[in-house]
Amino acid sequence: MVVDTHRNRVNFIGLSKEAVAAAYRSLPVIVIVSVCWCFLAPTIVLLGPATATAVAAAGNILRGDRFRLRTALSVFRRYFWRSQLPLVPTLIFIDIAGLSWLQFLRTGELAYGLLAFLSVDILIVLSVLLLYYYPLLVDGNRSARKTARQSVELVFMRLIPTIGLVAFCLSVGVLFGFTVVGFVLLGPGMIATILILATRYLSARVEPE
Repeated sequence: MVVDTHRNRVNFIGLSKEAVAAAYRSLPVIVIVSVCWCFLAPTIVLLGPATATAVAAAGNILRGDRFRLRTALSVFRRYFWRSQLPLVPTLIFIDIAGLSWLQFLRTGELAYGLLAFLSVDILIVLSVLLLYYYPLLVDGNRSARKTARQSVELVFMRLIPTIGLVAFCLSVGVLFGFTVVGFVLLGPGMIATILILATRYLSARVEPE
């Protein structure tokens, strides 16, 4: 059992086995999606659509469907604007944190240092609250506002598994990050697969066998 809803726990070993098995069956897609994500993410503007596309590809892989170029382009266009929602506040608070820290280093005023740390704290909370945003977006195809609300609700309903999932995804990213090539080829695709699979389990929307 991957998710024990009564005990509010996630078996991350079982989750990773299922995600790896699905990714192995469609390894070329995982590699292509990962490379494209790494290429598009630094542009910032395309980070959201690239993430939505990676998650959609992972969703298709888990269903056993083929993810073609035409499908990728359709997903990219469909979610282009809605995929930007998590990025806007994130970039704002990154700017606030960075500028405040620079001001603190320059002036030594405690207020700037506190503002920088507060911004980082808000960034962390925001990242957790919107953890399920992209999986819910591509699976539900709802408005950005409704999807964000669903993500927040799911976080509070499954708070302990969510914290574990954040740590698990970070660990996977670090593991692949030991070699840049490993992360570029597999990191984004594997993390997207784990994330959408976990979201389906936690929201009780797992694809039938």
